Amino acid sequence: MPKIDSGLAKLLALVLVAGSLTAPSASVSVSRSAVARGWLPVIPGPPVGEPAGAADSGGRCADPAGTWLGMRWRNELRWRVNEQTIPAYLGDRTKVVESLRSAATTVDTGRNDCGLPANLGILESYAGRTDHKAGVTAAGGCGERDGHNAVSFGRLEQGLLAVTCIWWFGGKENGRSVETDILIDDTEGLFFTTTPADCSSRWDLEGTVTHEFGHAFGLGHVAFAEHGTLTMTDGLPDCSTAYRGLGLGDYLTLKQQYGTN
Repeated sequence: MPKIDSGLAKLLALVLVAGSLTAPSASVSVSRSAVARGWLPVIPGPPVGEPAGAADSGGRCADPAGTWLGMRWRNELRWRVNEQTIPAYLGDRTKVVESLRSAATTVDTGRNDCGLPANLGILESYAGRTDHKAGVTAAGGCGERDGHNAVSFGRLEQGLLAVTCIWWFGGKENGRSVETDILIDDTEGLFFTTTPADCSSRWDLEGTVTHEFGHAFGLGHVAFAEHGTLTMTDGLPDCSTAYRGLGLGDYLTLKQQYGTN
């Protein structure tokens, strides 16, 4: 993985694509500045096939699949939200921030749908508002590290729901995460905080951001076709709130790396 200016820190971009089979394909292009610096983000293609259902995978609580990116937090992740970027269509900003905080808490504690103890040894805290924006380009690349862990909304190419960038020191086998940013697409009507009547082609904000905080703490993707019921699937189906908690594989992979309290 290419290096950042310091010669020590590295970065990784991970994107979440819409799981609808009619969703546009994710672009694999990166910004001109990203190419010039050699920062080629990891951008998977769109999900392929139908998501695995209960009959195939045994459901969220019987699928132990998980992948690890290789870097983790050794101290507390303190993050902030740029409330000025929250799209007006989502309504009350306080409610939106509550959804984001709930997503982070789910990953922090290991809140799950499987009756497993929510006692993971992860440390995170919401530190309030910020004027900083996520260092993520519209094409899904990573910009400059600025010393802030920011969650913000902004433009992403069609087919991308959200992108997480991670900066870390050391090798990917035992890296130490030092900064992470999450950019959520601000397209009008793309997300909801409460499932709308006659929902179609809209995605659950909390479930999406739970997935992104999974990346922030080191979880990688699992394939949509084989593990579509897990929160870390690389495509989320529209209108579903089933991804607000962790599935078995999501939980076990975090537990292996962070242990329990």
